[in-house]
Order: sequence, then C-alpha cells, then structure tokens
Amino acid sequence: MQKDDFIQKLVNYYINSGLLNPQIYLDRVIDTGWESEIYLFTLKSGTESDRIVVRRALRLLTGANFSEAEAEFKTLGLLYKAGYPVPQVYALGRPDEAFGRPFIIMQSVQGGNFANRFPKTTGDDQKPLDDFIALFRRLHTLDWRLYIENPDAINPPGQPYYHFDRQLEIFSGYFSRADFTGLDPAMAWLIAQRERAACEHASVIHYDFHPDNILEDGEGKLYVVDWTSADISDYRFDLAWTLTLALAYRGVDRRLMILKEYERQMGDKVPELDVFEAAAIVRRIGFVMLSLGAGADKMGMRPEAAEAMRRDKLPLTRIFGRLQEITSLDFPEVQAFLDSL
Repeated sequence: MQKDDFIQKLVNYYINSGLLNPQIYLDRVIDTGWESEIYLFTLKSGTESDRIVVRRALRLLTGANFSEAEAEFKTLGLLYKAGYPVPQVYALGRPDEAFGRPFIIMQSVQGGNFANRFPKTTGDDQKPLDDFIALFRRLHTLDWRLYIENPDAINPPGQPYYHFDRQLEIFSGYFSRADFTGLDPAMAWLIAQRERAACEHASVIHYDFHPDNILEDGEGKLYVVDWTSADISDYRFDLAWTLTLALAYRGVDRRLMILKEYERQMGDKVPELDVFEAAAIVRRIGFVMLSLGAGADKMGMRPEAAEAMRRDKLPLTRIFGRLQEITSLDFPEVQAFLDSL
C-alpha cells in the first residue's frame, strides 16, 4: 500500500471514530510476513493548544477474515490481562472501515532487535535463548482457565485425546477438500500413534513461536506478537512447530539448542515428542503444497508468500528428511514436489 493512501485511510478512520484533528506520520512498514503487514506510526490529535502524541502499530491482516482478527484481538486482550508480555491492543477494525481488510491497532514496540541477538551456536551469548524459552514455558504454564468462560468446553474433562484428535481432523479437512493424498501415509501413521498422544494439561499455544515474533523495546523488555494461530491445545504441538521451523531454516544445531533449553527449564524430557514433530511437519509441508497448488490468496496469504515458498526447497527438504526419519515411510508425491522446486 502506498504511504499517502495508508495515511489518508487511517486519518479517515480516526475521524469517523470521533478523534479530534488526527494527524498520522508513518514511521516504518514491515511487509515481509506471509499473512500480514505492519505499519508503525505516530498519531497526533487534539486541539492546537493541547496536542496528544502517541506511537502505535497497525497490523493489517491480509490473510485473515474478520472473525480470525477478532479472535486474535481477544487473545491479545486476555493475555495482557493475565500479565503475559504482549502489546496492549486499542482497536479492532472491520474491513469496510478503512483498508478492505481487518486490522488491529496496538502498542508500538521499537528499540531492540531480539532476532539478531538470538544465538546461532552454543558459543554465542545464550541469554536470548534462555529468555526465549522462559517466555515459551511461561505461556505453556499459564493458568488460562481463570480468563475464559466455560473452560471445559475448550478442554473437555476426561478426554485426554481431544486435542490430538482435533488437530488431525483439521489436517484431514484441509487435505480432503483439496483432494490431496500425498501425506496420507503420514496421517495413517499419526492415527496409529494416538495412544502415545494423551494430553495431561491443555495450554495456551502460540503456534508460530520463533525469534522473529519476539519484539524488544529500547529498555530490553520482550513482547510476543502474531497470535493469529493461537489456541488452547497440547503444548507439544507448539514446541514441535517451533522445532520444525528451527530445523527448516537454521538446521539441526538450532533445533537441538532450543529443545535442550526447553527441557532444561521444564526439568524433564518432553514425552512422545516425535509424534508431535511429525504432525508439525505434515502441517508445514501440507500447507505449502496446498498453497502452491491452489494459490496463496485462496489460502489467506499475501501473494509474495508463494514466491517465498518456491525458494524454500532446502528448508522443506530438511523437515521432509526428519519426517521420513520419524515414520520410516516414503512419500513419492512429496518427493516429486520437492524435486520440482
């Protein structure tokens, strides 16, 4: 979106919201995400003699409908209320209010660069990794039931396989609607592992927890952002997704660093993790193959995401190898897809 176009639409939104004499100064645009664009801006409002100046961030959800944006807005509000470090949210915008897409206006976090400080090897400063896992563990141990009405509807008592079954149903739904069979052997393998996937306690899961989704302000305080995929589920889905992304984009050593620190802070080994890693890899590879087949826009992503996926042969090959290692299965359709990239 052009700078002047963005500013004019946002000014009109604030005028329609009743704000007096709004002026917008665009500070920065981050448009590298698959499903959103971030606009950091300064807002001035009020009378000539009493101008109020605040800094805000607008998250334009190019890959989500309003109900998904509303869910993220509510999640951020609940987590902020619970004391978990997320940006404070101020407004939820409907597509017809300004940009043709839903949007969330929230606290602007600027100053540090956490992702760049994240250790690449065990010889680097490990504090960012320690802090990262502390945030992750804090999320997974948060007593979310205090902040949600009727928690038993989200985590039915006496049903230890509820979250595992629900995730597989989601995968199956996506695959069957697209008539996609390339990962059927993996789905059958996952179903056969069901008895290993009992959930002892449900957690808040982020489902895209990686260093680029941790923001740092000028004083070093950390905030977790991008809650589009948040859910109440088994924490192992969340951890496995993070490990899968680490393996894909940073390699075996990064995956192992994150896992070791997670288990160190947890004080135990993560049980049956291979099942959840296989599920994470099925989710990732399946989503990429469906997106490139159907088109990124139909999967709720920015057009640039498809190009990024086509450049991901090495990351996808790494996690495909891990899936084969876990399941001892062959996937000819997936192999042919990777060969075509």
